[in-house]
Amino acid sequence: MTGLRREEVALLAGISADYYLRLEQGRGGTPSLQVVGALARALRLDDAATAYLTSLATPATTNADPGSPTGEQVPASVENLVRLLPLPAFVTGRNFDVLTANDNAFRISPELVAGKNRLWSFFVVDSERNLYRDWQTTARRFVAVVRDSVGRGAARPDFLALVTELSERSESFRQLWDRHDVVARDTDFALLQHPVAGPLRLHLERLAVAGIPEQGLVIYHPTAGSEDARRLARLLTTADRGAQGA
Repeated sequence: MTGLRREEVALLAGISADYYLRLEQGRGGTPSLQVVGALARALRLDDAATAYLTSLATPATTNADPGSPTGEQVPASVENLVRLLPLPAFVTGRNFDVLTANDNAFRISPELVAGKNRLWSFFVVDSERNLYRDWQTTARRFVAVVRDSVGRGAARPDFLALVTELSERSESFRQLWDRHDVVARDTDFALLQHPVAGPLRLHLERLAVAGIPEQGLVIYHPTAGSEDARRLARLLTTADRGAQGA
């Protein structure tokens, strides 16, 4: 809640100001879910922000070494599915790296290829920035979704390194990351101004990879029968014909 002093937040949450200060400084140990809930109510957090705060206060259950290399592998069946899909599709990992992508994804953006990072491309690569009709609005939501998705993983050395480098390269990213906004991922649209296909409004679907929650299969798909569907079909068909004629 904007304007509340530390002592007022503590009073509303029913805890001591000293304990609240120690929680702020990371010296208060792991608070109970009751304390977390009380703080969320005192701060008038919405459902997404409350869930995010709860995840930060919940002890991690993984035994993985946070400093180890990602070594992320996409399951062979998912890799096969991505290649068979007639729509733009790709898989991202825990730091939003593109782990695999099909040719149709590349036709949407040259940045949608294995080895690229979605955050880096979005904030640093000019062609990616120009792809979005309302880049500023999309950027605010993207960063808020990333913060919610990463959760406790934001403290991993590999993710911290990405955030540090991006903050140095992009003032826009630094400002948005420092806002600490949190938005739960839900059904979304990508509003694009494609250099070949023109304006496109595509559903952006993210499906969790079974057994690997930090990986997501992302599919762009248009509304059936829409002008966006016709434009996307022309883009993909023209690209296929060009490849066959090469």
